[in-house]
Amino acid sequence: MVLLVITVVTALATGFGLFFRLAYIITIVSLVSLISVYLNIRKIEVSIDRRNHLLSVGEQIDKRISIRNLSVIPKTLILATDITTIPGYTSSSALGLTTKGYRSWRSTDHARQRGVFEMGPIEISTTDLLGICKATTRHGEPDKIMVYPKINDLRNFHIGNSQITNEGTSRKKSNILSPHASSVREYAYGDSLSRVHWKTTARSNRLMSKEFDVGSSNEVIILNDLDKSVQCGRLGDSTDELSISVTASLTKKYTDSHTPVGFLSHGNDRYYITPGTGSSHFDRTMQTLAIAKPGENKKLQEVITEERNIWINHSSIIIITPSSEPEWITALSELSQFNASITVIMINANSFGGKYELGPTLSALDNIGISPYLINRNDEINESLSRSFFRRSVQNLTLTRSS
Repeated sequence: MVLLVITVVTALATGFGLFFRLAYIITIVSLVSLISVYLNIRKIEVSIDRRNHLLSVGEQIDKRISIRNLSVIPKTLILATDITTIPGYTSSSALGLTTKGYRSWRSTDHARQRGVFEMGPIEISTTDLLGICKATTRHGEPDKIMVYPKINDLRNFHIGNSQITNEGTSRKKSNILSPHASSVREYAYGDSLSRVHWKTTARSNRLMSKEFDVGSSNEVIILNDLDKSVQCGRLGDSTDELSISVTASLTKKYTDSHTPVGFLSHGNDRYYITPGTGSSHFDRTMQTLAIAKPGENKKLQEVITEERNIWINHSSIIIITPSSEPEWITALSELSQFNASITVIMINANSFGGKYELGPTLSALDNIGISPYLINRNDEINESLSRSFFRRSVQNLTLTRSS
């Protein structure tokens, strides 16, 4: 269009016939290009069959795209793109369609990052042979897809010194302030009417049920440190993604053994799932883990101190953190009053590019009677959690001496 304007202005200014003929040619070519693109983009039918809307990191995103030409005019230079909000995911195919032609293909790719994403609509774009004109249309509506964290088999991980059984729940009174109804959640099928919290239901215009936090002798609480200031790495290759994956794996392990397991974290929001069992409880935990993000809400030591009503007697507490700050270890030592079995899983932030003094942190934990587990970037998680850091160090030293 700019070239046409320049040519016309030059022709009018100089009066040379050559410029007038050139302007005619540019006009004709532009009109032909515009008409060809218009005919190429219209009367195209697109359908997509997404095979899975719920999956875990590492599993395949599976879909089938079908395109049909409803016109007698063949289609050329067609580009079909599946628009998505999934980071690093692209799906485009170039194709042509004969008269009344039909094309269908299957597309798969691995889910690389947890979260809730949109996939679709399908964008169909085309251009003319000279690239002068371009047209784009979109087909379909966006679909929601939820990607759970990666789940590893932790068959070799066992909590030290904890008396966990799966023979039911032994209820005990807490020796600290612990309200009977600790929180509310959305109503789930099977909840009795006595559990409905009517004030919250009226305020939110949807059924909400009470959750009770009375404590049990065989429950596991997983505390995941999502303080943004101590995280290292980027996107799916980071300390927070690894810690979330470990949390999901532990939840799966204890759910399969019918041991009540809960989850607590302070990131960009407070995330809390009371201990429970069953597939619905597991799905609710996975949905929370899928959306949990680091934030500057609270430091780990603040969470340990302020969430005192959760550390019920005879519970087992698993703390997952990349933090080497000494303050949280001081707060952790004060939990002995709750008679809780404490396990610490350290994520080595230095293996993700951090520069922290990890040795003093490990020693401080050892001084209060806790032998931590240590996971490095690219470690096989089940292997790292099969023995604590100090047990592995002693075993490696023994093997070195014997050789």
